[in-house]
Order: sequence, then structure tokens, then C-alpha cells
Amino acid sequence: MLSKLLLIPLVIIAGVLFYRAALRDPLFPKRFGVVEEGKVYRSGGLTPAGFERVVREHKIKTIVDLGGFTDDPVGEQAAARTAKVLGVARHTFNLRGDGTGDPRNYIEALSIITNPASHPVLVHCAAGSQRTGACIMLYRKITQGTPFETSLDEARRYDHDPVDNPKLMPYLADHGAAIESAVKDAIKAREAVTP
Repeated sequence: MLSKLLLIPLVIIAGVLFYRAALRDPLFPKRFGVVEEGKVYRSGGLTPAGFERVVREHKIKTIVDLGGFTDDPVGEQAAARTAKVLGVARHTFNLRGDGTGDPRNYIEALSIITNPASHPVLVHCAAGSQRTGACIMLYRKITQGTPFETSLDEARRYDHDPVDNPKLMPYLADHGAAIESAVKDAIKAREAVTP
């Protein structure tokens, strides 16, 4: 009788794990969220099925990948093929998993994200918490004037933990103003040539 009672929780756990691995994760992107409805969305890594679902539901025109498949060449090839088949522009930027890296990657990514011609755009990385979190914090600072301390709450809701990743906030403190200035210059230059 005791072994049957132990079997029930094991079956439930196995069912939950099967649901996550076989159904939920392939169809629903990790940490999906709306940054600005109809303009900017965010998520973690996407399977081809999840990618197609998000593109169709939100009419995504542009993907900004901040390194979601850096260590996964098969996933990178699948993401590139899926974007091509769906007719979605895809731009990749290699940033470190902790959200740090060459600030020019954020400048280029944010120049795309802030361009209305790119909308709707989906920003993602592997987990959707560090690189994506930093990019969205920068986006909110540039477009809405939101201080990093305020947008940190949003990053935490998408699983950024300053204790587990103590590098992100100092990185933004060191590079945020220069990134913001460069992106604002790019926006002004784009607006100057747009009729």
C-alpha cells in the first residue's frame, strides 16, 4: 500500500515534467511579456513552434536576438530558418549571459528596436532575464525616461536577481549613459531623413 502511495506523486511529477518539456516550453516562450503593445515584446529562447506562434499572434516583423543561441548551433540554425520561412527580419547580437558585453551591441539592437519601421519587434535571449532585461531597461530609459532603479522591478519580475547576477547594474551604471546618448543620436538622425 505504501509503495502505491509513493507512486502517485511520482506519476504526477512525471506528468508535470512531460507537460513542460513536450507541450508548454515548445509552444510558449519563456518569460514572454508585452513591453509596449503593438511595438515591443520580450521573451526567452524560442522553439520554432513557439517562434511561429508569437510571430502570428503579435504580427512580429523583427526579431532582436541578444544571444539566445550562442552555445547552441542547432538552435541558431533552426531560428534562422524559422525567421526566413516566416518572412521575419532577424538580427543577432552576441552578449554575455549576465547581460554584459560590447556596448555597441546594445546600441545597434536598440537602434532597431526604437525604429517604428521594425515594429512589432520581439527582443529575446536564452532565458529572457539578463540580456533581455538590460535591453528593456535601456529601452525604457531611452524612450520613456524611466530610471534604471525603477525598471529594475520589471527585470526582477522576469527573473533577474541582482544577488545571482551582480554584474548587470554596475554595467548599466558604467555604460548606460553612453548607450542612451548613441541611440538618441541614431533616432535623431533617422527622424531627420524621414519625411
